[in-house]
Amino acid sequence: MKDLDKMLQGIDAVLFDIDGTLIDSMGVWGDIDRIYLSRYGKEMKPDLQKELAGISIQETADYFRNVIGIDEPAEKMLSDWNELAYKEYHDVVMPKPGALKWVKDLDRRGIKMAVGTSNTRKLAETVLQVRGFMPYFKVILTGEDVKKGKPDPYIYQECALRLDTPPDRCLVFEDIYSGVMAGRNAGMKTCAVWDKYAAYEDAQKRAYADYYIQSFNDIYDNKVEFLR
Repeated sequence: MKDLDKMLQGIDAVLFDIDGTLIDSMGVWGDIDRIYLSRYGKEMKPDLQKELAGISIQETADYFRNVIGIDEPAEKMLSDWNELAYKEYHDVVMPKPGALKWVKDLDRRGIKMAVGTSNTRKLAETVLQVRGFMPYFKVILTGEDVKKGKPDPYIYQECALRLDTPPDRCLVFEDIYSGVMAGRNAGMKTCAVWDKYAAYEDAQKRAYADYYIQSFNDIYDNKVEFLR
């Protein structure tokens, strides 16, 4: 049996993170955060991206306010981040290898799909639209729709609820450990996706995910790592 067929056994819905999973976008955030912080005379901590990994955009705003000390309302922070990142998401960042092929293939097979991202709705919908993913997702939940980010399972539980699919018949694709744990905590199968900005978490991801891929092309090349 091919890896593709093994992974989809008993699966009615596939849920995706966006940044670092479907889209190769994690590299843009270092510069965006540096520019944003410089507006307030703040320096960026070397491990800032690690500390923000997986948390919702609302929790990110709380972090910038309470930890970094930027006294702005969350709405203004989100607006500023959207402004700084929009061009990158519209013109620059591209799909991860094989991602769009996989999504189109799932659609042909009648598999329902949803997105659960910690990013803003504007950036999520922009990149999904310009890179050709938008028609395939029945549900798109963002960091603006949740109070608690990953590894809290809510965003994936809500995706499954809106797709009318039991959690144990869902498969989640994630590039970061907290995302893998969000899917696992929701009672779903999980596939970890390699991303160089989350490579430091590979051992943790392999310890808890059901599958591991270097890229979505691995699914077609029978190179999926079956971990449990």
